[in-house]
Amino acid sequence: MEPLRFSNEVKLRRQMNKRGWSEDEIREALATTPVPAVGKRGPALRFEHPTAEKSVIIDAVTGEIFHLGKKGFRYG
Repeated sequence: MEPLRFSNEVKLRRQMNKRGWSEDEIREALATTPVPAVGKRGPALRFEHPTAEKSVIIDAVTGEIFHLGKKGFRYG
C-alpha cells in the first residue's frame, strides 16, 4: 500500500486526530470521483468520503493532501 502524501505532515496528522480521520478513511475518500476545487496555490480536487460526510482535498498538480475536512463542513 502506497503511503499517503501530505503537503505538511505535522499539520495534517493534527487535523486527522482533531477531525476524526483514519488513514483507511482517507484512502476510502480518495477512491471516489473527485469534485474540482480551488486551493491556495491553484487547482485542487475534493474527494468526499462515501459515508462519513467528510472531505479530503489534494493539490491537483502535486497530488499532495493539504486539507482534511470535518464532518458537516460545507464547501462553497
